[in-house]
Amino acid sequence: MLTAFALSAFATSPLKHKYNFNIKGLHDTKCYLGFYYGDKSYVLDSSSVDMKGNFEFHGDSILPGGVYFILLKDKKYFEFIIDKEQHFAMSTDSTDFIKHMHVQGSPENELFYNYLNFAAAQYASVQKMQDAAKTPEQKKAAHMKMDSLNTAVKKYKDDFIAKHPTLFLAKIFKAAEYPDIPEAPKLANGRKDSSFTYHYYKAHFFDNIDFNDDRMVHTPSQVFFDHIKEYLSRLTFQIPDSINAAADYILSKCRKSPDMFKFLVNYISYEYESSNIMGMDAVFVHMVKTYYTPNVATWESASHIEKMQDRATQLAPILIGQPAIPIVLPDTSNVMREMYAIHARYTILYFWDYDCGLCQKETPKLIKWYDSIKGQGIEVYAVEINENDITKWKDYIKLHKLDWINVADIFHTSNFRHDYDVISTPMIYVLDEQKVIIAKKIDVNDLNGVLKHDMAKNSGKK
Repeated sequence: MLTAFALSAFATSPLKHKYNFNIKGLHDTKCYLGFYYGDKSYVLDSSSVDMKGNFEFHGDSILPGGVYFILLKDKKYFEFIIDKEQHFAMSTDSTDFIKHMHVQGSPENELFYNYLNFAAAQYASVQKMQDAAKTPEQKKAAHMKMDSLNTAVKKYKDDFIAKHPTLFLAKIFKAAEYPDIPEAPKLANGRKDSSFTYHYYKAHFFDNIDFNDDRMVHTPSQVFFDHIKEYLSRLTFQIPDSINAAADYILSKCRKSPDMFKFLVNYISYEYESSNIMGMDAVFVHMVKTYYTPNVATWESASHIEKMQDRATQLAPILIGQPAIPIVLPDTSNVMREMYAIHARYTILYFWDYDCGLCQKETPKLIKWYDSIKGQGIEVYAVEINENDITKWKDYIKLHKLDWINVADIFHTSNFRHDYDVISTPMIYVLDEQKVIIAKKIDVNDLNGVLKHDMAKNSGKK
């Protein structure tokens, strides 16, 4: 029960936030105040626990609304809501945080724990049935019981939302729900519209999320973030143009929510800048050009915005679908070889280093592949990036019989490293007959698949 320790939470104090806690069975240790941000959780503060299990967190600023948690050293934790009430107290027992929780000064957290106790009691009973189920009939009964309990919990949430529509907890309950899909209508031919489910689900996917509420960012991932991830990765065609349109649509919904807008701009930009899926850097370029400007990304410093813009400007000319930047370099006989002068159905632009360990593994693979497709209108333009010892480069070519076009920046006149973002080797770009980039930064083992796909795509256009 709450005792004298709790009363201090409501004493006159200049502190903007003050949360008192007592955990029976806990003493002489530390606890941590944590919060959620998108799909991550962070520790905000720490507090020492006295011999009676008392500890508190306080400060001279109002904490943003959202779901927070108290984390113990043994990784156990319990959650609570911080919103308008910035002074309250909670007490519980280390044997069962939910069952023994008492709240003072925060009606919303009282309601939150009423729900948690209801849900815990419901699922504890079905868990016993599932654990004891041995026969098919018992397992079926346990499954039916689980369905019944899920229905009961959903009704609890629906009733709560109707009764407390202005509470943040009601928004949390609502946001965690996915849209119910009605029966598909029939087409003129009498058959059901097979595409209806997808289009309806996508169109109504965000109906239950309030994009004008920054508090949604500070919730466990299943409440808000998982919806964003699913929309971008499963409900959107995985091509840059479609993802760009989806990102713009999502961001248009939260322009009035500074924290949510900031989070989503940063998340989407980084997600596709670091993506392992070829071509997704086009999404990063779109995000930077559209949102990383002084008037939009007001949370960023001018220097960071400039850095992001420079990076996007560098990547834009080498996106898939762009014409390759011309390269003219001397070969082993100091004859200038122009990449655009190559007459081939496909040109493999290969950046490598004779002294690179990974290149020494990949180059023989490329040689074997090249030898297998000779005479099929495919050429390799191999750019050696190490000009420290030209003799070693030439010796490697002779020893391994690299009879494709071999060039190097012997006279240090080219900017190909910057132009093609060559920060590591080996690196492969695939160019079509017009020297348009159709693939980049792929492995030798991917070449056959890339060329087969492009040939099939082009044959369908004829």
